Amino acid sequence: MSNRVQKIWTCACCGKEFEGLPSLAFDVPVQWDKLSRLEKWRSRKDSDFCEVKHNSGETDRFIRCVLPIPVLDIDEEFTFGVWISVSETSWRNYRSGYETGEYPTEKCFGYLMHEIPGYPGSTLLHCSVVFQPNNQRPRVELHETDHPLFAAQNDGVSKVQIDEWVSLGHRRQVQ
Repeated sequence: MSNRVQKIWTCACCGKEFEGLPSLAFDVPVQWDKLSRLEKWRSRKDSDFCEVKHNSGETDRFIRCVLPIPVLDIDEEFTFGVWISVSETSWRNYRSGYETGEYPTEKCFGYLMHEIPGYPGSTLLHCSVVFQPNNQRPRVELHETDHPLFAAQNDGVSKVQIDEWVSLGHRRQVQ
């Protein structure tokens, strides 16, 4: 028998109970709301890929990933669904192996595109995007830095922090 703690999470705003460790996801890359109507029309986004074509002719590419954060005293990870900015080559490499799980490289460099609640300045943190088999989203490994989010990913966060994130995410959609 596992010594794993099964947590029932109760939403602070509605009182609904959820079994197991929840996760939160960001809907779009940070700058989506700053795009012009024409840029949004030319851009493409689905649940795993986003390609933004700017009026300047430049194109930004993003892939949906999972940012895992260990939780102290629980044998699970809390995850954020995040968008990572990657190069055109990395974006194509990931697309090419998306269906088969076979990638030309095992990981690539990227930039985190979100402010993680409670961790100001987390947008554009450097990271490695580690591709996963079986159509699983890539995992994000933050590069070493003195930013507190790097410490959280390596050392873990308290259950209180998870409660705060869950309450925040359930009250409104994270943007």
